[in-house]
This record gives sequence, structure tokens and C-alpha cells, in this order.
Amino acid sequence: MDPVTHVTTGVVLSQLLPAPSRGWAALAGILFALLPDVDYFLLAVDRLSFIRHHRGFTHSLLAVPLFALLGAGVGRALGGPRWFRPLFFLGLAVLASHLFLDLATSFGTQIFSPLSRRKAALDWVFIIDPYLTLFVATGAAAAWFLPAWGRQVGAVCLAAAGAYMLLCGLYHHQALALARQVFHHGAAEKNPGAPSGSKGLGRGWQLFPEKSGAIKVAAFPQPFSCRRWHLIASGPQGIRQTFVELPYLAPMGMTPEVKRAQAITIPPGRDCRAPGGAYHPPQELVMQSLNGVLPDLRKFPPEARRILEEYLEFARFPLLYRAKPLGEGQVLEWLDLRFSVPGRTFPFVLRLHLDGGGRLQNWLLGRCQVGEN
Repeated sequence: MDPVTHVTTGVVLSQLLPAPSRGWAALAGILFALLPDVDYFLLAVDRLSFIRHHRGFTHSLLAVPLFALLGAGVGRALGGPRWFRPLFFLGLAVLASHLFLDLATSFGTQIFSPLSRRKAALDWVFIIDPYLTLFVATGAAAAWFLPAWGRQVGAVCLAAAGAYMLLCGLYHHQALALARQVFHHGAAEKNPGAPSGSKGLGRGWQLFPEKSGAIKVAAFPQPFSCRRWHLIASGPQGIRQTFVELPYLAPMGMTPEVKRAQAITIPPGRDCRAPGGAYHPPQELVMQSLNGVLPDLRKFPPEARRILEEYLEFARFPLLYRAKPLGEGQVLEWLDLRFSVPGRTFPFVLRLHLDGGGRLQNWLLGRCQVGEN
């Protein structure tokens, strides 16, 4: 989640919990909200270290009480014993909110670090959600500028933010159920209106065998609407994805079954934009097929293999997006389809430049330049 949402949540909580001073409590709430993201210094090392270790121990369940105790101890040293208890409970509340807000996105959070490096993600909200930010920012402004009844307004706004998050979670539940329906059981009869070069998906069509054990299905949130979702599955036959807009009553379980789906193959692009297109209702999905094979790491030299292994550990739906000659060597580009938004450039694209003998010349992790050939 973005820093503005974290900071305003910290301010709201600082005004709802008792403390000797509202002003110093607000400052403490801001510092507690930013403390887990101290691991941003990893960007000074390199971006690969950042994606591997960001949201690691500083975002773990163990770090919440430890950081709360640390902050309370500093408060006691600076302001006296009266600050220890208020800062400890404020730290617990703010740090727990930071952990939950990050966990709700799709980036992944190592909540069990250092016991496990496994990243958990609820996939409920996009990495930046203006509606959620508006709720908590309004609550923070009211709690600070309206001392008479600002706390009540702040509490209501915080509750509204929580209700919005739960609503997104319900939409995600339905989106994931729809993805399993589509990718496991297939869609119905051929779409007679499909354009040239596309094909319908017949009754009983299965993208992947249910017992293959290799299928991975997910539903990822899209920006500016909790009704829009990116459904994706990967398996032995490649990657399939579709973009859907759920009906308003989807959280009540009222999502219609897929009746027809149009399948199209997406060729490798000339830039790193996600395929464009609209969000379709569940009854009329457009299924995109992207072919990509995970590389045989044994064919790469040690340094390139290490970089690629670390990237593949981060990427949930990796795709070798582009391979092109450069001089006597070649450039290979991988991306993570988890961050697909129609028509938008991909973040976290790994680019490896290998010479004619397959040795690593240089590498880059970031966004591709649009229009780059």
C-alpha cells in the first residue's frame, strides 16, 4: 500500500487512542506507520535485492511487538514513563494496520519472517486504492482539525475503510471462484461473433487437467474499481488470462455463469505494455492466450542463473516476454503478469543481456521503455 494511506491511518489511530499529547502522538503514529518501510534502503543496493527482501522481517508478525516495544522505549526515554504504555499500544495498532494493508495487496508480504520467506498476499486491493486512501485521509483530517467531535468522525471513517476492504475481499472471493470455473471447467459453446483468428471454447473444454498438479489460478485486483479483476492461470499449456467486471451484487454470490468465451492468442509485443482491451462481464469473457516456457536454468552461467532464480522467486506468473538479438548476443526480458493492467506498461521487468557465448554482460530490473524494439 502507498505511504499516504499508511501515514493517514497512523494519524487516525493516534487520535483515537489515549496519549499525553495529541501532537506528539500524531508524530509517533506517522513514524510507526513508516517504520516497516525502512527496508526501502535496499534500493540503494539494487532492485533485485529490493524485490527479494522488501516486505520481509520489517513486515512480519514478529516485528509488530518488537517495533512497538522499541518505539515505547524511545518514548519513555524522551518523555518519561507516562509515554511507555500509550506508545506501546499505539505502535501495536499502527504496525498491525500497516501489515494488514500491505497483506491485502498482491505484492506479497513475508509475515512469518524470519521463520519462512514465503510471501502471503490476500489480493484484495490494488497497490494504490484512492477510495481507501480517501476514507482514512478524511478520518485523519477530521480527527485532527475537529477536536470536539473529530474522534467520532475519525472512528466512522476508519470503520468505513475496514468495511470497504471487506467488500473488496468479497469481490475477490467471487472473482477467484469465477477463475476456477473458467480455467478448470471451461466455458460453453462457440461464440458466433468471434473475429477472424479467434475460436470459441467448447462445452467441457479444459485449459489444464484438474489432476495435473501444475495449474496455478489467481484473481488480481485492478485500479479504481473493486469490481474489475484480472483472472489468470498458468499450467503446462501456457498462460491464459482475462479481464472481467463483476456485477454489483457479486458479493452476495450473484455472479452469472460463463456462457461463452472468445479465445485469442496474444503475440509477443514490441513494447512492455499489457494487451489492451475492455473489462467484460462474466457472460462474455475474452480469453487471452500467452505462450511462455520457464527457462532451463542449467543453461545459464552462474551469475545469470542467480539473478534469474531470485527474480522467479519473486514473480508469481513469470513470462519470457521478449527475446531479441543484440550484436553477437541477445537480450531476454521476463515480466510478472501479476501486475497486468490493460494498456499499461509492466513494472518489474527483468532484462538480461547475454553475449554470443551465453555469458552475462549486464542486467536491468525496472520498466521497459515503450516503443523499444
